[in-house]
Amino acid sequence: MKSVALKRSDRLQTQILVVTWVTICTVFALIPLFITLINAFKGHSEIETNIFALPAWSTLGANISSNFSVAWEAMNEPFARSLLVTIIGAFIDCVLGSILAYIFTYKEFHFKETLFFAYISVMLLPSIMGMPILVPFMKNVLKLGDTYFGYLLPVLAGGQVGGLFLFRTFFGQQPRSIYESAQIEGANDVDIYFRLTIPLALPIILYKMVGTFSSLYNDFLWPSLILSDKITLMPKMLSLQKIFVGGTGTGGQKGAMYAMYMLSSIPLIFTSAISMKFFSSGDFAAGIKL
Repeated sequence: MKSVALKRSDRLQTQILVVTWVTICTVFALIPLFITLINAFKGHSEIETNIFALPAWSTLGANISSNFSVAWEAMNEPFARSLLVTIIGAFIDCVLGSILAYIFTYKEFHFKETLFFAYISVMLLPSIMGMPILVPFMKNVLKLGDTYFGYLLPVLAGGQVGGLFLFRTFFGQQPRSIYESAQIEGANDVDIYFRLTIPLALPIILYKMVGTFSSLYNDFLWPSLILSDKITLMPKMLSLQKIFVGGTGTGGQKGAMYAMYMLSSIPLIFTSAISMKFFSSGDFAAGIKL
């Protein structure tokens, strides 16, 4: 019986090297999560002693209760604000992007391609370049400083551009015969958009929505510049971190700081978990095929 020669990439030495490398990368990627998790269950003095040590069993329950209650009391209002503006922003961003993509894909009008390239040319410029003008314009001209509308307006104006590019690419891959058949049956643009386009594009829309949600939720710079009393979670966490670490009026509460990190990650964990079904399915793979 002849032995089968392995490919170079299938040889044992190569397999060992690949598995070792992937394992090392995985360990390094999980170290920050591990440190955050174990320190959220420890008291301030334990963390000061050794951040890598496991929490003591004798004080575990008291530390968990104290850390998470202190963290939640300090962050619950900006946490709620972040969820509110993030959900609204991600939803409107996807709606505007999908409507524009539908128009640019299936409707014919003068200067169609010129307008499309004018839209996506915004993607060539980093958003930070416009902030020196945008901040005083929103605050002094439009008088929208420290308002949710003032926060979301520039976000939506720029965010729909990426949605337009992504959705139009996907919509253009769909067979036009489906839409022509719907029109023959008497469906108008509203019917086609809601009953045909959205169901077919649900995986790619979900992909865009999750990405926009994560981007808005983790945004630090723009809310720091435009909001003050209605500040969102990420900028607020910086000031809370200084309090927890420095111990201003508290004697130091690093355990609460790590608990705050854990609580702030819940929305991102939740959105990733509920969308994982689509991410791992063939529908999602087809949705992101460009």
